[in-house]
Amino acid sequence: MTLPDTLRQNEFGFYEIKHKPTPEELRDYYAKRYYQENLTTYQPEYPAEELEHIEGKLRLRHWVLEQLREAKGTGSFLDIGSGEGWALDYFQRQGWDVLGLDFSSFSLEKFHPALREKLRTGDLYEEVQKLVAAGQQFDVLWLDNVLEHVLEPADLLHLCRQLIKPGGVLVVDVPNDFSALQQHLFDTGQIDRTFWVVLPDHLSYFTQPGLRNLAEATNWRVAKIIGDQPIDLNLLNPATNYVMDRTAGKGAHRARLAQDNFLLRTAPLPAVAAYYEALAGVGLGRSIVAFLQPA
Repeated sequence: MTLPDTLRQNEFGFYEIKHKPTPEELRDYYAKRYYQENLTTYQPEYPAEELEHIEGKLRLRHWVLEQLREAKGTGSFLDIGSGEGWALDYFQRQGWDVLGLDFSSFSLEKFHPALREKLRTGDLYEEVQKLVAAGQQFDVLWLDNVLEHVLEPADLLHLCRQLIKPGGVLVVDVPNDFSALQQHLFDTGQIDRTFWVVLPDHLSYFTQPGLRNLAEATNWRVAKIIGDQPIDLNLLNPATNYVMDRTAGKGAHRARLAQDNFLLRTAPLPAVAAYYEALAGVGLGRSIVAFLQPA
């Protein structure tokens, strides 16, 4: 696979955009355009199976982080890049003290308007820096599909390291990009492009080794990594190859939801967690979900 001209491999081993936007350009993009102009995959409304899927994933990740956290019970929760507010809503319902940061309140106000007082808006770096300067710390930090969007992931993880309580957990969810499966699909002609490269939305493209290197360089220990439903396996079948036939995409997504929802509805959470950890172990899953603790 030939690396797109727009990307380079950095010192951590993952890929990043060569010519990054300025902080002002990025702030403007997310504050004024990203949600409002529907440039994201977020939806104006969600059917029941999507809502079940969101809730199920949160329950699973909550269970995993509770196995790692030294303190038990509820605590303080910071969602950096909280988007529509699903995680804020979930953890508040569990009795946690929650706080969200985002460039815009637009999406949260649509789906969880009651949480507006729990949200601080503005540049993510600046808001995180304010929390650090105030000496605040949290039991759980949440970076769900955020790290690939920021200008300097290492800087953000350094700041997060100052915000975590001893024994706390940072949950990082990033797309699983430039994977062995994607390489195989490209090399065998089953896809004709690096479909996962989406500019200017994603500025970094993480592999598991690259994410591990980044975590270690910023004084984090990788406690556990899980994957998720390996939707890219559909690309091995011409009948479900949604890259070469975009009309196959909705069916692949519906099957993904149905599979995850079935498992989370019928199987014990420890078994489901072990299943997704095994998927990550063989490099599968559209996402990499890493649970990091202070080194």
